[in-house]
Amino acid sequence: MPTEQKKKTVDTLTKEAKDSNGLLVTAFKGLKTTEINEFRLKLRPLKGTYKIVKNSLTRIALKNAGMETLAEALKGPSAIVIERGDPVATIKAVFDFAKTHENIKVNAGFLDGKVLTDKELKAISILPTRDVLIAQLLGTLQAPMVNLVSVLQAPMRELVGVLDQIAKKAPAAQQ
Repeated sequence: MPTEQKKKTVDTLTKEAKDSNGLLVTAFKGLKTTEINEFRLKLRPLKGTYKIVKNSLTRIALKNAGMETLAEALKGPSAIVIERGDPVATIKAVFDFAKTHENIKVNAGFLDGKVLTDKELKAISILPTRDVLIAQLLGTLQAPMVNLVSVLQAPMRELVGVLDQIAKKAPAAQQ
């Protein structure tokens, strides 16, 4: 018989899973409390949270949220990263933290309605951030316009250069 506290935990996890932009399931065996707190601090500015969860309750919550296929990644001591901001930035932060802390391992994730493996998430973590991608796109779109303006201004620049040369020669010719 489930207790009231377990029901509340499942309801909370279900709501957070539904409201999130993505979820990551991690194994954290051997991670110290100070390291977990350090990790949480790194996720906070990215609107991400790191929760150590009980697998059986999380399976129920994921099923309620329509993410039951992600429940297969819950093996051993597990924690979830709940992403509310930019999922790619959060995934990057998780993998950056995992580089320096070998006790945390990403098992799987849920993003855009799909379950992603750790390898797929690793590939996403290598991508540039959303802001960098937007800047690159704008630069690519802007380049032809800048080139056109430069070509259109070239005859005027050349005319100004010719007139300047004539102006410099004219006083010399008068003397």
